[in-house]
Amino acid sequence: MTTTDQILALAAHPAPTAEADASLARFAEAAAAGMNSHVARALRTLRPDDGPAWRAWLSAAAALATPGGAAPDGAAAGGAAPGGAAPAGAVAAGAMQRGAAAGGAAPAAGPVVTMVVCAAATALGDDCSAAVAAGLQAAALTAAGLATAAGWSVPVVSAAVGAGLAAGLMLGLPEAPLRSALGICATQAAGLRAAAGTDAAPLQAGKAAFNAVEAAQLARLGFTSSREPLDGRRALFSLFRS
Repeated sequence: MTTTDQILALAAHPAPTAEADASLARFAEAAAAGMNSHVARALRTLRPDDGPAWRAWLSAAAALATPGGAAPDGAAAGGAAPGGAAPAGAVAAGAMQRGAAAGGAAPAAGPVVTMVVCAAATALGDDCSAAVAAGLQAAALTAAGLATAAGWSVPVVSAAVGAGLAAGLMLGLPEAPLRSALGICATQAAGLRAAAGTDAAPLQAGKAAFNAVEAAQLARLGFTSSREPLDGRRALFSLFRS
């Protein structure tokens, strides 16, 4: 079974979890607090339009923006940011334990993954605990295949795929378009560890949430993508290992 198949299996019986509910509460608090950051203000100035994808971008970036407007990479392992600052969103996101994924316990989601997945799901509706729970597990499966992606922000890249699953579930996509949504997310996945400690860190995380919502919307309209966008010689994992 490929990684994409494992992720789609998560969508078969999504269920709300207490951990997802707690993550959503932390996200709401962090996003509200971050709306006054200069990152959020700049985004609103440049993109005053509305819509689910844009709301996901703005809320994820706001949730991960520090008071000074900069946020480090936010890897799940944590650690100090350049200059000794705490990891972005560390207070708001904290540590949460995912449910079992692929037959085993998943590690705690870092703040970037948590906020991106929550932003994508909440942009499409309020009843989203089950979608968030599945999205966090999907991000963990994706991150496992990106372990050697030197220079790339594994949290941002894996969050884009997890958020795509969450967004697809919120839109009620059946398996075929949901698979396409994951492929569209993988096609646009990006993010650099070098952005840590700068405004580009919350920006790239927010863009991952935007891409996830847009991917689900495009898939609903009939857009297609690779059936195996993660595994394989020409897929995401191979690219990030090169």
